[in-house]
Amino acid sequence: MVEKPLPDWVREKILEKVSNKLLAQEALKYIKVVEREDGSLWVKEEFEDIDKHALWFMVLSCVNYAQRLLRGESIDDI
Repeated sequence: MVEKPLPDWVREKILEKVSNKLLAQEALKYIKVVEREDGSLWVKEEFEDIDKHALWFMVLSCVNYAQRLLRGESIDDI
């Protein structure tokens, strides 16, 4: 498995979607894409300070958005 940064186009789409852009920019620092041996992509987070509730929920939301975008799905209906 190979870890890669989140593609810029995915970051841009997520930032267009969310209302709290500063929080989302911080959350995106904890998200990476993993390319598996079969070529499939998976989004993962590396965030441990779950006492920061707003940031934790934004990280989880961004992971969900990123995973959907990488599968070719829309996040406009969420």
